[in-house]
Amino acid sequence: MCHYCGYSRTVDKDCPECGSPLQFIGSGTQRVEEELKLLYPGLEVMRMDTDTVTASRSHEVMLAEFVKKKIPVLIGTQMVAKGLNLENVTLVGVISPDQMLYSGDYRAQERTFNLITQVVGRSGRGEKAGRAVIQTLTPDNEVIRFAAAQDYDSFYRGEIELRKILNLPPFAELYSIMVSGMDEARVLRCCSELKEALTKSVTTEGVQILGPASAHILKVNNRYRYRVYLRCPPSKEARALVAAAIKRYSSDKRFKGVSVFGDIDPMD
Repeated sequence: MCHYCGYSRTVDKDCPECGSPLQFIGSGTQRVEEELKLLYPGLEVMRMDTDTVTASRSHEVMLAEFVKKKIPVLIGTQMVAKGLNLENVTLVGVISPDQMLYSGDYRAQERTFNLITQVVGRSGRGEKAGRAVIQTLTPDNEVIRFAAAQDYDSFYRGEIELRKILNLPPFAELYSIMVSGMDEARVLRCCSELKEALTKSVTTEGVQILGPASAHILKVNNRYRYRVYLRCPPSKEARALVAAAIKRYSSDKRFKGVSVFGDIDPMD
């Protein structure tokens, strides 16, 4: 099942293109569950992710079942990282936080630090001592070291200095103008014209206009997605400029079927 558009189909045993047998690899929650069951036959394991949480079997229902039945192991995505106060949990593990840490988002280090500290905090919340294991390819990375030590102050000092050097929020505002549509050429043409119009309209110093660049996930629901970024000192002029550009190109009849919308300090 595609988690972006909902399309689903039966899994083939062989590749539909070349006919070779498919080999399923990866390190997601399903793979972790399978490995645990191979290592510890008969061990009861609960998996909580977007595939197992449903309307009838919600997040709350599954957690209540985990506690009531005293299931030994809970495997989950970020949805189990915070907000849980379970006294008998004495061991937690974080698998490959590197994927988030090196994602390219300017908030990647902050989000990774938050996730690890939240997960580590789930262990040993009662009278029993707790332990945490962090599996990583970069154990010397200072973000991971600070998170493992729960050293908030050191992380903040390093992160805020880096943001200042790179002129990232909170020292600047970052605008993302997303253009999407089914016709990729039309989307790119709209993006290019939008960038050119912004460039001609800018009068303030210190403004950077970047792109067009494809979104992290280029195609969702058969719609291509490209972005133009604007980085500048905080100002009302920049916000008005972006708003005017979105309004203009959203109603341009040449780009029928193309959607234009903006985001400030985008999450990805």
